[in-house]
Amino acid sequence: MSLKDVLAAPGIKSVLFTLFMTSFGFGVILPILPFYALSMGAKPFDLGILTAVFAFMSLVFSPLMGKLGDRYGRKKVLLVSAAGFAASYLLFAFSDTLAMAFVARALQGVCAAGMFPTCISLLSDLTTEQQRGRVMGMVGMAFSLGFIIGPAFGGLASSLSVPTAFLLSAALAAANAVSVFFFIREPHEKPESRDIMGKELSLLEHLSSPIAFLFLASSIITFMIGGLDAVLALFTAEKMRFSSAHVGLVFTYIGLLIMTMQYLSGSLINKHGEFRLIQLGLVLSGAGFFLLSFASDWISLLLPLAVFVSGNAMVFPSVISLLTKKVTGRRGAVLGLNSSFQSLGQMVGPLFGGFLYGINHTYAFIGFALAIWAYFLVFSFIARKKLA
Repeated sequence: MSLKDVLAAPGIKSVLFTLFMTSFGFGVILPILPFYALSMGAKPFDLGILTAVFAFMSLVFSPLMGKLGDRYGRKKVLLVSAAGFAASYLLFAFSDTLAMAFVARALQGVCAAGMFPTCISLLSDLTTEQQRGRVMGMVGMAFSLGFIIGPAFGGLASSLSVPTAFLLSAALAAANAVSVFFFIREPHEKPESRDIMGKELSLLEHLSSPIAFLFLASSIITFMIGGLDAVLALFTAEKMRFSSAHVGLVFTYIGLLIMTMQYLSGSLINKHGEFRLIQLGLVLSGAGFFLLSFASDWISLLLPLAVFVSGNAMVFPSVISLLTKKVTGRRGAVLGLNSSFQSLGQMVGPLFGGFLYGINHTYAFIGFALAIWAYFLVFSFIARKKLA
């Protein structure tokens, strides 16, 4: 099945564009949000909460959005969510208090909960089994491109003014909503696209099994990423005098590294196995954080980031691969629960980082390194035996 044949299916390109815009919307705010929040009197821990509220709202509203999609149609949920993203950027553009910024960020979290799972379900409904493998591979590409372009766009646009960056983002989000309205049709739902969480094993059964160690590993991944998002801009601005444009370039660099490692991860898993890659990835991720505490120029910043991203990119696909191997049935419930743990880590990471950063700037990076290495010990000496 060629790429041309897959893209020719009605609605596919528009759904992929929506996924790109979801990732773009997440990336565009990374270099702007810290400076924006500080200008309104936020402390580092406030910034951690502002970063975490996005993940919290996504975690809470994801099940509800799935049910609404089943009841009223996926296109309607996607359209409302896309329009909500545009509204959130307008709120950011005209906010003059930290409370309004929290409302805007919470709205983005709710809309993200409606966009990503709905897009995946739509792609499942709009494609055949022969097309699905290729189109799901394109999902990762769309997300990577959004994360590469988003921070660069946000950083450059904010050099004009922060409200201008948000207004331009609102215009792009509105264009995405128009694309959803005109180019996506409501498909006939397929059995595998339905919400199967209620039909599967109970939450407690998963949490009491060795699979829980893989859920924790997924949580550690997003714990790291959320923490980095919360403190990196503050650290580089205070220690290296970076502007939002500089921070945007840094996150674009991170996005390029992620896409490169995604390309290499499959062959690394086949060659070395999931267990070794998870262990090596945890060691490297912790080392990247530890080395970041000594960053004082571009080289001493970019090299530790490369170490961190390489480690993180080894852990994530290895965990997903192990989950699909260890669970031969009921994969939908397991992967859904894994997604919840990822949201939990993304919520806790910024709070942890913001709290430690408020005490001492270097404590945040050292604290993350110690937490990651602690889980490396748990995984190596306890989890690996149980999972084997």
